[in-house]
Amino acid sequence: MRFIFQYCPTRPRARATGVIFLALALMSGALLTPAGGARAEARFEGKDRQAIEEIVREYLIENPEVLIEAMRVLEQREQNAALASRREAIEKRHADIYNDPGDFVAGNPKGDVTIVEFFDYRCGYCKQSFKPLMDFVKADGNIRLILKEFPILGPASLEASKAAIAAKKQNRYLEMHRALYEHKGQLDSEAIFGIATSLGLDTAKLRKDMEDPEIAKMVSRHYDLAEALGVDGTPAFIVGGELYPGAADKERLTEIVKTARGG
Repeated sequence: MRFIFQYCPTRPRARATGVIFLALALMSGALLTPAGGARAEARFEGKDRQAIEEIVREYLIENPEVLIEAMRVLEQREQNAALASRREAIEKRHADIYNDPGDFVAGNPKGDVTIVEFFDYRCGYCKQSFKPLMDFVKADGNIRLILKEFPILGPASLEASKAAIAAKKQNRYLEMHRALYEHKGQLDSEAIFGIATSLGLDTAKLRKDMEDPEIAKMVSRHYDLAEALGVDGTPAFIVGGELYPGAADKERLTEIVKTARGG
């Protein structure tokens, strides 16, 4: 089953330019030797070079599917390499992912499957995923949900995350988390503290707690972890040792958790 990944990126993604590079390599007369994967280059000049370039040009024009096939192989190799690298990083940072004492754990703390979410309160796709995720966790009853604030969309996002984390000191994190997501309209400083007031939080204490250096350190840990894992947008989920970028609905969550359980 295929899903269209919808997420708020941290930075623009570069598009693949392999076809161009491959064509240039062929047109320049670069030859690859299969033995041992080693590369050898033969340089041609004058008429020899022109003749080779013309042969290559005619062949590619008559058989453009060769480039398409080569790109498919190249892309698959790159995907496999990226997947292996990501899995290795997830294994290496296991403790940071699953056992950060600052992270809020929802759902069943002893669940057989753990879902880790990197999110930003101002990310539209995170908002879109919020209710399906919480409903799914509740309905399943055997999922441990770890929430990692990953504010990437500006100062207001960081302020919202700091407010949610600080709300833990008043035992109101989940209520604040939910209210920030369900807020309609611009999520700015006025809205954040308006939400806190509506929940009955001590806003003076909240403001003070938001300046606790430990909160800044916690968010920094999340930034560092995300970079190490290749998380470049929100929302992003880690389940069963795999990274799943993009918005999640009931259908996708069902497939992801089924895979994690060996289904």
